Amino acid sequence: MGVYDFYIDKRKNNKKDEYIDLILDYPIEIDEGEYLKVKLVDFKFLNNLYNISSTLMNNAFNIRRYSKTYTYVYGGSELYLTDTGFFDDQNALLVNEVIDITTHQSSITYDNTTLTYYNTADITDDTASYWVNILNATPDVGRKMKLHDTYIYFIEITSDERIISFDCVFYKDTHVGASTTAVDIVLQKYNTSTTTWDIVQTNTITFQNSVPQEQISSAFTTTTPEPNDKYRITSNTASIPFTLYILKLQADKQIPIYDAGTIDTPVIHSITIPDGFYKASTYKNTLNDLLTSYKITTSIDTLTNKIKFANDNITFVPTIDDLVDDNYQIDLVIPNIPNMLENLGITTSYQEYINVPFNSYYESDTHINLINLSKMIITTNLNFQNKTHNEIIKGNEIHRGLGNILCWIDTDIAPFSCVKYNNWDDLCYKIVNKHITSIRLNFYSEKSQPIYIDNGLFHLQIKKLQKKTL
Repeated sequence: MGVYDFYIDKRKNNKKDEYIDLILDYPIEIDEGEYLKVKLVDFKFLNNLYNISSTLMNNAFNIRRYSKTYTYVYGGSELYLTDTGFFDDQNALLVNEVIDITTHQSSITYDNTTLTYYNTADITDDTASYWVNILNATPDVGRKMKLHDTYIYFIEITSDERIISFDCVFYKDTHVGASTTAVDIVLQKYNTSTTTWDIVQTNTITFQNSVPQEQISSAFTTTTPEPNDKYRITSNTASIPFTLYILKLQADKQIPIYDAGTIDTPVIHSITIPDGFYKASTYKNTLNDLLTSYKITTSIDTLTNKIKFANDNITFVPTIDDLVDDNYQIDLVIPNIPNMLENLGITTSYQEYINVPFNSYYESDTHINLINLSKMIITTNLNFQNKTHNEIIKGNEIHRGLGNILCWIDTDIAPFSCVKYNNWDDLCYKIVNKHITSIRLNFYSEKSQPIYIDNGLFHLQIKKLQKKTL
């Protein structure tokens, strides 16, 4: 009889391998009256094997994202310039009035529109207020601004919208005469090339003068409107026998008409979960961080432990500045790898592309399972007389067939705890090898995948025994 003890520190020769190669100083040999047994006496290693990692092939999947691109033409119109934002319901000014008495002008601005009133006779006090609410839809003779008396005044309109028309009401309140009075009202547009004001339209309005007070509506239409065009409305008649006021000034803007959109060619985006130890909460939070730009949020049901991928995208409304719905359709592209599918609890619903419905969600078939190493299997290249039998599943494409199993042990313990094994049951395996010069130990998960432990202390024993004689 003889006992050969081997004490092995994996870090010495095979730290980065999925195996230990033990090269014997002297071969172990037996004759016809002897046989050998192998025994794994004990071992210990630090469990630093991540449960989510590139090694396990369970940390990467893809997102297939369809975008939808819209185009537009200008064709519609809508009311644009009103008292909204400029005046409140009691016709009090809501915005600052900026007065320059050197140029006799007063300006008010709301959002992207500036209105400037030029009056050389009256705008002389920078502490006064010269604007009244002529932007309301209903004209009121109590709210009027001078456009023509001894001098001609004007209102200038600047906006980054495409203004296509103006709706005005003009007013006199003092003159009665035997004849009518015709007044030419002009809409002008500033020409940036010539730095002059071009006449866009002239409307002749005629006051009957049979009564002191008369209101006349007049509409103007612009040509080839562009953003940031500058317009002004004024009188183009040299002299009139009364003071001309403007009671109402509103405008319509041109609006874009959008098509139904065109679905673009899908783009595949890679999602990689950093290697690490994950529990349900950290797994969910990490996925949420990675899926932020797709507006996909994950959650885990507290009763069933199923994972849910919710599509939080809202209905896309195209604008001139944003014509692309980036997340028109979102599909999960989960690799058909058992490790990954088991992590996510996907069984019967698996398909190559799993749609996450708009304003809805996709939920896994069963609970998530983040335990990717519940057992460690140690095999040997020594040839057992009675072969060990296993029915172990295949966790991913790098699975391997298992040799003779020396032991398997629970490893589903807290991360960075020590896994310990002691062969208290004195398990030994008779081997048929007659000449041993080297011994290999391989390490696998319960899913047939080689695992790379970078540490470990092992006590292996070979026993030489005499055959019984009859």
